[in-house]
Amino acid sequence: MATQETPSFDFDDLKQEGVNRLVFQPIGLLAAVVRTLPNAAEEGRRVVEGPLQTAKFVGDMAAGVMKAKYGAQISDLEGKVSDVRRTVEGAADLVIKTAQSRVGGFGADSQPHPTATDHDGAGEATVHEAEGSETVGGIVGYESMTAAEVISHLDGLTIVELGEVEAFELEHRRRRTVLGRVSKLREERH
Repeated sequence: MATQETPSFDFDDLKQEGVNRLVFQPIGLLAAVVRTLPNAAEEGRRVVEGPLQTAKFVGDMAAGVMKAKYGAQISDLEGKVSDVRRTVEGAADLVIKTAQSRVGGFGADSQPHPTATDHDGAGEATVHEAEGSETVGGIVGYESMTAAEVISHLDGLTIVELGEVEAFELEHRRRRTVLGRVSKLREERH
C-alpha cells in the first residue's frame, strides 16, 4: 500500500507573496509611471501621428477621385439640397406662424387663420390648406399625428373640441388610445 504525500504549506512563502503583490508591485508600478511620464506625451504623439497622416492622405486622395469623377453630379446635388433647405425653412416659418396665431387666439374661433397666399381676399388659402393638413378639434395637422402626439394636445381642448376629435376618430382612424383619453377627459369635466 502506497502512502500519499500531503503538500507542504509554507506560511512564510504566502506572507512574502502577499507583501509582494500588495506593497512592492504597486510601488514599482508607481515608480515606473513616474519615470516614463515625462516621455509619455511624445510617445503617444509618435504612435498616433503616423496612422493619422496616412488616413488624411487616403481621405484627400479619395475626395480628389470622387470630385474628378462625380464633380458635376455633386454640384447638382448641392443645388438640390439648397432648394430643399429653402423649402423646409419656408414650411418651418409657416408652422411657427400658425402656432403663434393659435396661441394668440386660443379658444377664439373668430380669429382668422394666417394665409399662405394673398389674392386680394378672394380664394385665400390658409396655412393649413397649403400644408395639406387638417385642423380637428383645434389641433393643427391632426391627420398626420401619431396617437401619442394627439393625446399630448387633448388636455388643453374644450368639451366641444374633444367632441370633434372623438367624432373624427370614430369616422376615420378609430384609435382606441385617443378615444379612451377623450372619454376620460370628458368624464372628468362633467
